[in-house]
Amino acid sequence: MTKAMMMLAVPALLAILPAAHAQNAEGPAAFGKCAVDGDRAAATALLATRIGSGESKNAAKKLADKKTACGAIIGRDRGEEVVRGAIAGQLYTETYAAAPAALTGDPAPFQGSGDPNLVQYDLASCAVTRDPVAADALVRTAEGSAEERAALPAVVNAVGRCTPGSAKIGFSKAQLRAGVAEGLWTYRKGMAAR
Repeated sequence: MTKAMMMLAVPALLAILPAAHAQNAEGPAAFGKCAVDGDRAAATALLATRIGSGESKNAAKKLADKKTACGAIIGRDRGEEVVRGAIAGQLYTETYAAAPAALTGDPAPFQGSGDPNLVQYDLASCAVTRDPVAADALVRTAEGSAEERAALPAVVNAVGRCTPGSAKIGFSKAQLRAGVAEGLWTYRKGMAAR
């Protein structure tokens, strides 16, 4: 390759590298940003549906379809709750620059969905009402980061305050993050409506 050709090729290669690096970002957070930036109306409409409903499942499946640009980056777990949580997390961090105020006094009684299939979702939403500051801290962390590991214990403690008696409920980290993100989005929207 001649020196002149090489001089032309290097800037072109350097221009491609940042775009290629950005395309390698994967996971629920990258998906949430892509989905909200790509079709905010569809992303917001998903969160307006009742979790677990056929409408919600179909909308989440459509948004996370592997054949779409956003669906290709979500990662292995493309379940309804992870899709909803990724979108809620993105909308939340875009909308609210600061954490909600810490609770003063006893939290209001929590009313779950009543659906036994949504116990994890209900517990994560309840945890938000018990410690919204800890929930905010978790949602603002990068997945897999040291900050996430530091934020998780306070959220797990809040989940424990919502779990009846000696009940054992299992969450994956992705499920917990997703439930907390959507619970926090709903919680803050409810506070703003007051």
